[in-house]
Amino acid sequence: MRSLLVFVLFGASFLGFATTYSIELAVEKDGTFWGKALVCTSVEPGQKELLFRLYPNAFGPFLELTEAWAGGTPLPTDSVEPTVWVVYLPEESPKTLAVELRFRGRLPNELLGYGIFAQTSSTMTLSQFYPILAPWDGEWRVYPAFAFGDNVVAEVADYTVEAVLPADFLPVGSGAENFVGTKWQISGENLREFGLVLVRDYESLCSFWQGIPLRVFFPPPLRAAAEKALRVAEEALEIYTEKLGNFPYPDLDLVIVPLASAGGVEYPRLILIAEKYAFDPESELFAEIVAHELAHQWWYGEVGADQVREPWLDEALATYTSGLYFETKGKLAEKLAEWQYRYQRAKRLNPSASVGSALWEFPSGQGYSGYVYAGGALFLHKVRELLGDPLFFSALRSFREKFRWRLAEGAELLALFSALDPQVSALVREFFGKD
Repeated sequence: MRSLLVFVLFGASFLGFATTYSIELAVEKDGTFWGKALVCTSVEPGQKELLFRLYPNAFGPFLELTEAWAGGTPLPTDSVEPTVWVVYLPEESPKTLAVELRFRGRLPNELLGYGIFAQTSSTMTLSQFYPILAPWDGEWRVYPAFAFGDNVVAEVADYTVEAVLPADFLPVGSGAENFVGTKWQISGENLREFGLVLVRDYESLCSFWQGIPLRVFFPPPLRAAAEKALRVAEEALEIYTEKLGNFPYPDLDLVIVPLASAGGVEYPRLILIAEKYAFDPESELFAEIVAHELAHQWWYGEVGADQVREPWLDEALATYTSGLYFETKGKLAEKLAEWQYRYQRAKRLNPSASVGSALWEFPSGQGYSGYVYAGGALFLHKVRELLGDPLFFSALRSFREKFRWRLAEGAELLALFSALDPQVSALVREFFGKD
């Protein structure tokens, strides 16, 4: 088990603020980049520091925070570990503080981890290219980076990004893109993080679902996959909005890119689809990737989760929500059998874990997806069978409404289900090993 790094600062209440990022970014053709981020946030009286995450450094020295300033005064910084930087605040800080961070980095030429911070001949995938403020809710939610799972834990923020890019690259990001003068401007509100990918020699397709623009960007030979991705997204939106409520964003982009150990990756208003699966767009796996990452727009994008401490919360909800897509195809029984197989295999591989285990309870990732994705989805299906559809989906909508644009707690969802039927407690014991 890996050691857990958590900064605990007691005695403060949850900071209910709207953080904003104003980012200036310059990217070179060789994959090097630099920029500055003006981060406006609230601080409490006596607060001594802000903690920022440099997630790309989980795989090497790819991102550096070079300077920090506030009110024209340089601020001292310290690297606690490669992905955690502390910015020490002035003795007397205003309630709302603007901190300017300067950073630089480089994209590797190989696909490391998921492959979401990398460059190829036709793409630059810039996931988490900037320092991301860690959440504070009585303690700093800061953990070491793991080689599997999703490490980003963040509150929503509003973003404005101005980017100077190589002339032959087109940006696709978590927001509305506009080219003004010599710069690209991208802005978005209520974003859990800002996703960005640059593509060249790509084509695009666009459709509208109930007035919401859906765009797919793809290498020309993969047009069939782009068309299939649009169809799956449109069909899934019909199902998800009926069960969960309105789509939380004004638009959605999908991009087919080279990835490594991931079939797809979600960002607010943006989905990455692994190119290697796009060569067989009629496969069930390709449809599942699109349906699953689309479900994350509700479960992760809008309703956040601590993906390190309780990764089941957003992954189980996204997995089960994507199962609703296959239910309309008459394939829910197949999905249930698949989830059951994966869950039982995970229990054999890692019998001490449970659906509710944190990332650090999965040595080398053993059993992680079987518990978190498959076991969590099985739990939700059993709750649905117990409560019936009206109560079950009403509970999900209530949970969504309560934690919209916040970090949710898994215990709240379990308590919500249990309040509707005491028999849920037996299911919680079965899958989570607790009452």
